[in-house]
Formats: sequence, C-alpha cells, structure tokens
Amino acid sequence: MENKSKLIVLSILFTPNNILYYATQLNGNIIFWTSSGVHKQKNTKKVTLISITTVINYIKYKSVNYKGIHIRTKGFSKNKKLVIKQLKQSTLNILSISDKISWPHNGCKKRKIRRI
Repeated sequence: MENKSKLIVLSILFTPNNILYYATQLNGNIIFWTSSGVHKQKNTKKVTLISITTVINYIKYKSVNYKGIHIRTKGFSKNKKLVIKQLKQSTLNILSISDKISWPHNGCKKRKIRRI
C-alpha cells in the first residue's frame, strides 16, 4: 500500500491510568495504535518515564517511512509535557502540535446525595 502524502497524525489520549497513541492518515484511516499496556507495563507503571520512552521508540520505529507528523493531544495528565518533550527530542519531523482540552465551565447541577 503506497501512501502518497507521507504525513500522519499522531493522536495521544491521556487517561488517568494509561496513555493511548493512535497514528492515522490525514483522512482518518488508522495506520497503527499502541499504549503502555501493550508493551507489558501494568497498573501504575503505565504512566512512568520508562514506559513513555519505550512507546515513543516504538512510534519512531513504525513511522520511519513518513515525512512529517502532526501531533494532537487530548485529556489531562501530569505527563503531558513529558510526552511532548520526548517527542520533540526524538528524530521525528514534527509539523504541528495541537491540544484539545474540554474543561467544563461549571456545567450541570449535581444530583442530590441520597441519605439512608
């Protein structure tokens, strides 16, 4: 399968217990995906520096044939800056970095707590 554009979008989803990485083409077709749990990291070890570097090395290995990468991040995590820093230090050609944060501005009223 020949990829004409040679550009990919790396979407990074930060969850409280894991970090998910999706590499897609510009039209949205998934090329590959990975997470810390795929690389034999379990429980709280999934959000450590060692697991982040192993996953980024895997991403570098899989994206050798592509010219550039657009990075999209989503979610909240204390490791977000660390992941972006590791990606910048790698040999990947990063074209853009975008951050989608959905933070509620107060929102709906909470339900009344049931008393027994």
